[in-house]
Amino acid sequence: MKNLVLLIAVLLLFSGSILSQDIKRGLSISLKGGLSLANQYGRDTESETMLNGDSPESFYANQPASSKLKSGINTGGLFEYRFNNRYSLGLGFNYIEKGSKINAVRHYNHTTSSYESVTGKINWNQNYWTADIPLKLYFPARQNEFNFLGGLSFGHLANSTEKGDVEISGTSFEYTRDRRTNKNEIGFLFGCGYSYLIPKLNSALTIDFIWNRSFNRSIGADLIPTPQKYFNQTFNICLGYKFNLYKKI
Repeated sequence: MKNLVLLIAVLLLFSGSILSQDIKRGLSISLKGGLSLANQYGRDTESETMLNGDSPESFYANQPASSKLKSGINTGGLFEYRFNNRYSLGLGFNYIEKGSKINAVRHYNHTTSSYESVTGKINWNQNYWTADIPLKLYFPARQNEFNFLGGLSFGHLANSTEKGDVEISGTSFEYTRDRRTNKNEIGFLFGCGYSYLIPKLNSALTIDFIWNRSFNRSIGADLIPTPQKYFNQTFNICLGYKFNLYKKI
């Protein structure tokens, strides 16, 4: 009982210190960009695959959905409404390079009926325009702030292609292949961030770490030898600049 009373007292003191601060309420606008690491998650994804086909024009990856991470970029903006010192709701628009790294390690030569080693780099590039709705929970740290966020993400495919340069038995080839995937995706995002406030400019420098994954499984109808089902996911590091249109009250 004493511990419960002590806990309630600490919470009341903490909430009182928060309420004693200036209340932040209103709109802010952020511009951000950074690095994305993308891959595919699901029981059908593989870490290695094989190239089929008799010529560079007919090469295709046997299992392109891969758990290997592919680097890319993300860029966009966020409109955020701050209800108080603790909570905000946002609407973000982004361009994110999703997909995966295709780790092709061998090729089947039909002429010699044998396998050849494959080296090089192939990426399955799935580039999406997204709209995000993040809910943020803020924790003030003097004039700066930490935050945790969670929300929904809606993506529309800009383009999807496999592209890279490979070497088979000492001969180099350029590998390019169109590949279908989900035209639209719905997903979730979780993350955390930090804001370094610049009081005189009523703005802040921000850094966010965000995990984004699709709800709906992408079904590759043209994947060989059988269709694969997988989820897209990205791990994003974003640097940004936020301008606050509100004033403390």
